[in-house]
Order: sequence, then structure tokens, then C-alpha cells
Amino acid sequence: MKKQPTWITSSYKTTQIHWAKSQASIMQMLDQVGINEIRFTSMPDRFVLEFMAKFTETAIPKAVRIVVPLFTKLTDSPETRNKELNIIHRILLNHLKAKFVAIGNGLTEFEQEFMSHLVITDKQGRSTTLGEHLLPQYTANIESGEVVQFRLGDGNN
Repeated sequence: MKKQPTWITSSYKTTQIHWAKSQASIMQMLDQVGINEIRFTSMPDRFVLEFMAKFTETAIPKAVRIVVPLFTKLTDSPETRNKELNIIHRILLNHLKAKFVAIGNGLTEFEQEFMSHLVITDKQGRSTTLGEHLLPQYTANIESGEVVQFRLGDGNN
């Protein structure tokens, strides 16, 4: 995204809420919508939230993986790293909340809202998300001109 107004770049920068409290709030929120298989994984350059969503007994479970990049390094001070973790966990909490509010009020459906984060597995057993799998192809098609131009309305505008 090229243009970044202040309301985007300054959001959550002053949060004092520890990332562990936000993580607990995320788990509580997911549990409240019936999701209780939840895993957070922390790595040096990112953290990952994964969960299984199954809203009815007969529904096929849907695996979701949200990868959040970290810009601090392990060599940065613990205060710097914790500040980044505090910020991105608050963003993630509110991001998820907005998604579930939209779903719960009929604005969108779960699969639409989480499509880029839905996990797929290939024949060799390797898993990836739909976004990781399809976005490079989409970008290549757009750049090559092979994709028909998107038009609003009836397609003539």
C-alpha cells in the first residue's frame, strides 16, 4: 500500500497492553465463537496463529493460518521486541474481531472473510494457505496482462 495516512501508521503505537494479554483475549474471543483448537507459534522473524473452525457437527473443519511478520530482530532489546509484539497482537485482536462482527451480522461469510488464510495441503502433504498459493499466480497474471481488466457495474464502465 503506497499511501499511509497517520491514522494507519500511528494505530496502536502507544499501547501498553502486554502481548500475552492480547493473545489471551484472542483465545477467549475464538472460544466464544466455538473455536477451541488454537495454536500460537513464535519464531525469530514471525509469529503464527492457527486454528480449526468447525461451527456445526456435520461441517468439514477448516484450518486457518495467519502469519504475522516481525520486523525486530532477536538481537534487538527485549523492550523493542515486546513493544512490537504488543502492537501487532492488538492489531490482530481487533482484525479478528472485525472479521467475526462482519460474519455474525451477515455482511460476509467465514470462508470469504478468511479465504487467504485457509490452509490447503498438496499431494505430498505440504501445507500452505490459499493466499500464499494463489497470490503469486494472480500477481504474475496481472503483470503479464493475461487477466481481463476488472470493470465495475455491468462490465461496460
